Amino acid sequence: MLTSIQRLKLRLMTNGLAVTGRAVDELSRKGSRPMTLADYATTSGISLKLAGDVWVNAPIQEHNPNFITAPPPHLLDFADAGFSIRSGGEEFPAWPLPVPDYHDQLNSSEEKYTSYAITHTDRVRISPIEGCGMVCKFCDLPYEFRYRRKRIDGLIDSVQKALDDKALPARHVLISGGTPKSDDIDYMRTVYGSVAEAFPTHTVDIMMVPLPGLLDPQTLHSGGIRGLSVNIEIYNRAIAHRLMRQKYDLGIEYYLDFIERAVAIFGPGKVRSLLVVGLEPPEDTLQAVRELAERGCDPVLSPFRPDPSTPMRHHPAPSAELLERVYLESLEIVSRYSVKLGPRCIPCQHNTLTFPDGSSDYYYS
Repeated sequence: MLTSIQRLKLRLMTNGLAVTGRAVDELSRKGSRPMTLADYATTSGISLKLAGDVWVNAPIQEHNPNFITAPPPHLLDFADAGFSIRSGGEEFPAWPLPVPDYHDQLNSSEEKYTSYAITHTDRVRISPIEGCGMVCKFCDLPYEFRYRRKRIDGLIDSVQKALDDKALPARHVLISGGTPKSDDIDYMRTVYGSVAEAFPTHTVDIMMVPLPGLLDPQTLHSGGIRGLSVNIEIYNRAIAHRLMRQKYDLGIEYYLDFIERAVAIFGPGKVRSLLVVGLEPPEDTLQAVRELAERGCDPVLSPFRPDPSTPMRHHPAPSAELLERVYLESLEIVSRYSVKLGPRCIPCQHNTLTFPDGSSDYYYS
């Protein structure tokens, strides 16, 4: 059974969060900085730490008016005792995270650092490709950004800036962003090697579609990459065909075979695969959890959050009851194998259905 705070996380993901004027002033430092960078569909809200090491990214109406009704049933307030969330007649202490100091700063080329890197909780994510070479109907990248590749030295500079940030220092690095077009595969491989070489004492992971010729697990592992996220996202074939045709065309067996090979090289706990909860029947998501767990891969449950820039802006977010069911049944499945629900980094659980269990399997990077 879930605790009251764990259930609060699920409700916040589904219903969103309102913020009082006092909390806005405190979190934004009297309007000198935004409350969130809202750079991606699943990170469009305010990141908070709750009691029990529960982390959540709670959407707000400012960035998700398409599904957050006014007023949301949960309220973030600030008083002398600090921040708290009022929900259903109860009050829960909360510790919202600020945006990094570099949020409005420019690099030496007069470019925004945030055009290269974004920090949420303790991870900086860099995006070598802006936009995307694929079009998935639930993702904002192809709808909001024009496709282009970025300077490698600019990416490395932005990572260092994020690691040195005073307000929200990053502890580890994720190379993600849009999927490259075929002409940019060599560029991406160079990015992976260059970033890993530049930061040998930090964990550098990759989240990417396993395009043929792009990700070679042995080369990446030998080059200093510490982990891979190869995301199935939607298991149901008919729904995958309709919502993410290019990824569908690669084939589910292609994904699963690649994941199995990656686990053999990187080892347990180092390969994960994200599943979007709420876009397919829960039975399909749970079957995907089973397929991944059998191959030694950590499933990551990511609740669907409709982005206002996508064709799915009016598709409902999954209910808290559905999220709880999928989480508990997934937990039962992975308990039969030597895997965990990911991500294992505790602060990175802010936008996933994951909770630390007190074991060393979950950690701070």
